[in-house]
Amino acid sequence: MTRNPRIIVGISCSHDASACLLVDGRLVRAVQLERLTRVKHDGRPFLSSRAAVDYCLEAEGLTPDDVDLFAFNSQNLLPGQVGLGFPLADGGFDLFDPLGDRSVFVTHHLAHAFAAYFCAPFGDATVMVIDGSGGSVIGDDDLILDGPGLAAYIARPVPVPRPGYHAESIYHFTDEGYRLCRRHVARSFHPMCGSSSLGETYAAVSHHVFGDWMEGGKLMGLAPYGQAQAFGPSLLETAADGLLHFSSGWKAAQTDAVRRLDPMAHRHLAARVQRDLEAALVERARHAIGLTGAARIAYAGGVALNSVANQRIVELPGVERFYAMPASHDAGICIGAAAAALYFATGQCKGQPVTHDFLGRGYRPDEVASAIADHQAAMTVEPMSIAAVAQRLRDGQVVGWFEGGAEFGPRALGHRSILAAPFERETWRHLNAAIKYREEFRPYAPLVLAEAAETFFDMGPDPESPYMLRVVRVRDEWRPRLGAVTHADGSARVQTVDRIRTPRLHALLTAFAGLTGVPILVNTSMNVRGQPMVETPSQAIEMLLSTGMDCLVMEDRLLTRYVCPAGRIEDHAVILAPGCSLHAEGRGDGIICTVAAQAQGNRPVAVPRPLFLCLADATAGHRVGALLAAHGIEGPRRAEALAALRDLIDGHRLLVLRPDGPMAPMDPAAPTPRVTG
Repeated sequence: MTRNPRIIVGISCSHDASACLLVDGRLVRAVQLERLTRVKHDGRPFLSSRAAVDYCLEAEGLTPDDVDLFAFNSQNLLPGQVGLGFPLADGGFDLFDPLGDRSVFVTHHLAHAFAAYFCAPFGDATVMVIDGSGGSVIGDDDLILDGPGLAAYIARPVPVPRPGYHAESIYHFTDEGYRLCRRHVARSFHPMCGSSSLGETYAAVSHHVFGDWMEGGKLMGLAPYGQAQAFGPSLLETAADGLLHFSSGWKAAQTDAVRRLDPMAHRHLAARVQRDLEAALVERARHAIGLTGAARIAYAGGVALNSVANQRIVELPGVERFYAMPASHDAGICIGAAAAALYFATGQCKGQPVTHDFLGRGYRPDEVASAIADHQAAMTVEPMSIAAVAQRLRDGQVVGWFEGGAEFGPRALGHRSILAAPFERETWRHLNAAIKYREEFRPYAPLVLAEAAETFFDMGPDPESPYMLRVVRVRDEWRPRLGAVTHADGSARVQTVDRIRTPRLHALLTAFAGLTGVPILVNTSMNVRGQPMVETPSQAIEMLLSTGMDCLVMEDRLLTRYVCPAGRIEDHAVILAPGCSLHAEGRGDGIICTVAAQAQGNRPVAVPRPLFLCLADATAGHRVGALLAAHGIEGPRRAEALAALRDLIDGHRLLVLRPDGPMAPMDPAAPTPRVTG
C-alpha cells in the first residue's frame, strides 16, 4: 500500500451512497449518487455503481489510474455473509479490486467518526456516532484493513452468536489517533418496529407515521404540532448501562400498520418520541464528555441530523464547542473512509481544513449556456442584478438560486436553494402547494446574516449555524413578523450566512434588508417532494418551467418563464412542460384524458378529450390557433379550450408557451401521435 498517498477516493456503500476525493489531504469533491441517478437515497450495500467516483475524478481532470487508494465501507460486511445477493462488489464493477493493494476497508461507525473529526473545525474532541444501525465487527472494536487484510477477514469462521449491531459509539480523537471509549450494540435490527437503538426506534416511528423509515426529518417537523404528555408518559427507561433507552411495551398499542392515517393524527406520538430522544441524547453527550475529558463534540450518524436535539446539546453546560457534520447520514461515510485511509497510511487524523459543504463540481459557462439554449424559447434571459433579485423577493416572488458546486449534505445552503420573503404564512403554504408539492405541515427554514442572527433568534452559546443543523427559538417580538419561517412552537432551523462561505448570498440578504429592514429569507432545497436536490443547470431550469417558481438565478443570469401577452395565446406554440406527460385510460364510461408532471408527484389533471388531442399534436410545436382549427374547435368550445389551456399553463404549470412555431396551418388529415395510457 502507498505510504504517502496524494490522491484518495472514498466510497460509501449504503443507502445514500456517495463518493469523495481527497488530494494532498484536502477534501476537494464529494457527491451523493442520488444527485446523478435522480433516485432518492440511491445506493447498494456493496460496491456497484462507479458514477459518483467518476464524477469526482472527472471534475479534477483525473482518472482511476491516478488514484493511490480507494477507501470504502460496506455497512454490514461480515465473514460468512459475502456473496450471492450481497457480494463484495457487483460483477460489473470494474473501478478497482477491493481485495487489491490499492484498497482500504473501514468499518461503519469508525468511518462516521473519522468523517466528523476530519471535518470539524477543532482538534482533541469527543466524537459521538449515533445512528439506527452501523453494522457489526468481529475480532476487534473497529477495523481499517487493506485489500489482503480484508480477504483474510471475510475468510474467517462465522461467529456464533452473531455480534450485535453498532448503534452508538463514543471516541476520543486527537490529530494523532483515536480510542473507542464506549459502544452500545443492539441485538436486533428491525426498522419497522425498532430495537434498543435510539436511532432505529425513531426510524421505526417514522415508518409507522409516513410509511418510510428514512423520513425522520418529517417526524421532527411534525412533533411541534403535538403535546408529548397527550400521548402519555416518557417512553424511556434506564437500562443496565445506566443510560436512558427506549422501552418496548408501548409499541404494541400502535397497530395501524396498513391503514395510513393523516400524519397529524400521530402528532402527539411524534412529540413524545422527539422529546424523549432529546433527553437521551443530552444524557449521552454529558456522559461522553465525562468518558473522554474533551469538551468539544464532533457528531455524526443519521441521528445527528435531528436539529432540535442538536441545539439541546449546544446549550448543555460543559460543552465547549459543538460540530454536527453537514452530511451526518450515510453519505458522509465516504469522507470518513478516505480520512481513515489517510490515517492508515500516514498516522494523521486531520487533513487540510474543511470550511464549507459546496463540494459538487461547478458548471462551465458553456454548459450553462447550452442548458439555457435548450429552453431559450420558453424563457426570458437577462443579466442578474442583486438589487433586482432583492426587489423581486420583496414583492413576494419565489426565486431559485443556482450557484457554483452543489451542497454535498442534504441541506441546501445557498447553491441549490429556493428563496422567498420570510414574512407571510401564506408563503409557507404556497411553497408547499405549488413548488415543493409536499405536506402542508412541513416548515421552512430561515437564512440570516450571521452578524444579525442574535437580533431575531436566540442562538444560545454559539452564534453561528452555517449548516442549518440547529433549531433555535425565534425571539417573541419577531414571531408575528416572520410567519413563513416560524414553526408552530416558535422555533426555526436557522442557517447563518457570512461573507466568506457565500458572499453573493450575503450581498443578497444585505440588499433585502435595505428594502425591508430584515436580513432574513426563506431557504429550502431546490427539489420537489420525492426527488433529490437538483444538480445540473438543466434540472434547475426544468424545475422553473414545471413548478410555481417565479424566476431562477443561474450564476450571473436571471431566467423567467415566458409570459404571453394578454389575448395572444393563439399566436404561440405550446408544449408540455419538462417532465410532463399525457395519459389516456379506457374505462367503462369512456376514455379519461389527463396530463401529469413528474415534479408534481404525477398527480393527474383532467383534460377535455378534444384539447387532449390538440396537446398530443403539440409535440410538433404548432401554434395554438392552428391546433384548435385542425381539430375543429371553434366558437364557444374555442373559448373554453383557451381558458383550459391558460389554466394548464399558469395554474398547473403543466404546459409552456413559446413565441414561435410554424406559420403554415396544420394539415387536419395528419396522423395524431399515439399516446399510451
